[in-house]
Amino acid sequence: MVADLNPPLTLVILAAGRATRFGRLKQLVPIGPGGEALLDYALYDGALTGFSRFVLVIREALREDFDAHLAPARAAGLDVRYACQLLAHPGLVDNPPPGRTRPWGTGHAVLAAGEHIDGPFAVCNADDFYGRGAYAALAEAMRGASGRTRTYTVGYPLEVTLSGSGGVSRGICEVGEAGALQRLTEGLELRRDGDRVRGRDVAGRPVDVALQTPVCMNLWGFPPLILPAMRDLFAAFLADGPGSDREFFLSEAISDLVAAGRARCTVLPTRERWLGVTFPEDHPAVARSLRKLVDSEVYPMRLWDAPPTPSSRD
Repeated sequence: MVADLNPPLTLVILAAGRATRFGRLKQLVPIGPGGEALLDYALYDGALTGFSRFVLVIREALREDFDAHLAPARAAGLDVRYACQLLAHPGLVDNPPPGRTRPWGTGHAVLAAGEHIDGPFAVCNADDFYGRGAYAALAEAMRGASGRTRTYTVGYPLEVTLSGSGGVSRGICEVGEAGALQRLTEGLELRRDGDRVRGRDVAGRPVDVALQTPVCMNLWGFPPLILPAMRDLFAAFLADGPGSDREFFLSEAISDLVAAGRARCTVLPTRERWLGVTFPEDHPAVARSLRKLVDSEVYPMRLWDAPPTPSSRD
């Protein structure tokens, strides 16, 4: 059998977060000049760079909200599907701990999308803007991957991902030769402090790193065989007794697989600008940046009035 040299790519978009610091459903908050959410830009850029299936991981209670919002994208021809992230999840979680209301985390969200994944897939956040070039670099790397466990993440300088409104969470990368990820630490409550960034890790230990440290913003590329390995780690996480608060982070899962030799991950550099709205105060600056991109004709004023087509792909 001849291998598919141009396999179809799936983009899994994590949209089940509760946005507690933002105070409302920021996954669907209008922010583009045509009323689009950041989610729309992920779909648009993904379609332009070769992704042909889009799986949104959502909460079941919000299905109607997403249906209404995504109607223009579907009308433009995008294959958009849902996977629901559940506390009691068939095949993943039989009996959640008493009192648990917090979602299981980003690693579990990816596993929840597994039924829609049958080839190479990427993962991104619904409430982040990554830049079209980041999706293009990821798609190119995934298509050229030769290893069954070869994974990728796009690295941004930590400095450009911070918020002036409060602490943020970022995946801090330790990178070796040829961009090889050696370790990834989930940094929490990260804030700029002079020429350093300080915060803590999930165990409460202090984090103190340089401004230009590369960070993973949850933009990943995976082969399908990563899913069984992640299921093993999630089963071990549950067996360890996560209680009501601990989460199964995608970043930590991949770091553990790399450390165990079960995966190899390359950090892809990018010159794209990351944008995000962790806090309500971040919204105006992101809206201005998107307006500049529209004025520069990187995007149309209303995305789905000029839908991406195969002939218009970069």
